[in-house]
Amino acid sequence: MRTLDMTPYLPYRRMAVTCRTRPIAEKQVVWVKPEPKMDKTGRFVGRVLGRADVEAAAELWRWAYPEIYGSAHDFILFPEEYECRVALAETWERDSRQKPFCMLVGEEAATGRLVAASMMTKLDRNLQIEYTFAGTHPEYRRQGLMNLLGRLMHRMALASGAEYLTTFLETWHTITQEKTMKFAEGWKIAGIFPGNFTRWAGGNQEYRACEVYLYRFINDGELYATQPSEWSLHPEVRRLWEVLEDINSRIGKQK
Repeated sequence: MRTLDMTPYLPYRRMAVTCRTRPIAEKQVVWVKPEPKMDKTGRFVGRVLGRADVEAAAELWRWAYPEIYGSAHDFILFPEEYECRVALAETWERDSRQKPFCMLVGEEAATGRLVAASMMTKLDRNLQIEYTFAGTHPEYRRQGLMNLLGRLMHRMALASGAEYLTTFLETWHTITQEKTMKFAEGWKIAGIFPGNFTRWAGGNQEYRACEVYLYRFINDGELYATQPSEWSLHPEVRRLWEVLEDINSRIGKQK
């Protein structure tokens, strides 16, 4: 880690009076390889991506999440992009530290077909993981595959050294919004970002989509987060925060 003598300088304002602090040190999020996990029916297995899966994974994403074509994340539609970006089972020891993306796949055990996938992105120096994408082939939707991959993702996140999780929900995908409000206890809505990502509209056309952003602390990350009592918020922003907190108090408690 590069260091500077910062003693001559001062923060704009004294902060961190409502939370813990710690010395600045080298920080890294590590992808911890999970064991393959069978779903309750025995039909599907969740596991990490291997080199032999790359072509099938890219094809799966074209079916499961074609909206990302032309976007900042559309590299997952192109198999030649995987080797330099995504952690692979064969080189996991190295990739788990060096590569920013990790992909899990759901495989139909009887056929070996990849039918679902998820992708996470790590930001080492922020000790953060983003749950970036999850998608299921249209022929296999509503069969609990996201529950299978979601459990593996959560275990990996807890073991990674990360302390802050983020994700976003597409505003055209009401199923994930409904599931989040009912079952995603621990996640909180951060806000709505209109036009945040470009998305494919079919043919050669695109638009800017709106996303609902969420966050979650893990591994005691909340102990190092400043509390609302020391925030300086405009009255209208404070009112927004209070509304969000009221909504967030009910997320995951509608089971």
